[in-house]
Amino acid sequence: MIKTIIQRPINIVASSCRSLVTPCHNSNVDFLDKYDSQQVSLLQEPLMVVDQHDRIIGRTTKKDAHLLANIESEPSFVHRAFSFFLFDISTVPSRLILQQRSTEKITYPNLWANTCCSHPLFADDEVNGVDGVKHAVRRRVKVELGYELNLDLFYLTRIFYQARNIPDDGIFGESEIDYIIVGKCKQNTPLDFKINKNEVQQVRAVTLGECEDLVKQGVTTPWFTRIVREGLLAKWWSALDKQELNKDAETSNEIIQL
Repeated sequence: MIKTIIQRPINIVASSCRSLVTPCHNSNVDFLDKYDSQQVSLLQEPLMVVDQHDRIIGRTTKKDAHLLANIESEPSFVHRAFSFFLFDISTVPSRLILQQRSTEKITYPNLWANTCCSHPLFADDEVNGVDGVKHAVRRRVKVELGYELNLDLFYLTRIFYQARNIPDDGIFGESEIDYIIVGKCKQNTPLDFKINKNEVQQVRAVTLGECEDLVKQGVTTPWFTRIVREGLLAKWWSALDKQELNKDAETSNEIIQL
């Protein structure tokens, strides 16, 4: 099983925070009028605020979790998220299902990313670590891709990263501890998906080389770009093709900082 390759401390979250509901540092929502109404409605979803050890220390909205005013404040907001990688193992080497984010997305529109990227909610069935994240993965894949994940999901590790929106609007960004979840299936072609056009423009099954080319072209999200450039995706992919990813990695305090 792959172990984390970077083990640096994360010092941007104050673990002394004990508030259940985190305050909004920017209550003016007039600027949201320019965005897609369906995407704006999702900004009220409740997310988990976590400390540097991924312990839940509060709750906030998706909007407030992604506001640069909160991310760049002291203490900085960090929220829990996931990145899901679905591999088609009907070929050797296997292929990864990528999605291109819709033009309606408020953050990182039109960019390519892994199969599904989202957040577990501050809700009873999604706050419980890896199991909660897996529940969130199944929920969001159904929403975004119209696909029922009737297969085993494997937890690999967690990453931490921060990034400003692309294009940089001076309003939104990311600051999250991101659970890496992998799934394997056969002959998972784009025809298997009924994509939600408000979320996803298109999906493609690609090789590692094609992922690297997309990164070089500058058309991928920051988290996917860093995962590729740090060599993490190549390591995970190799382990999967060697059939070494058949169970969850052991949960520890190690978090890869990108």
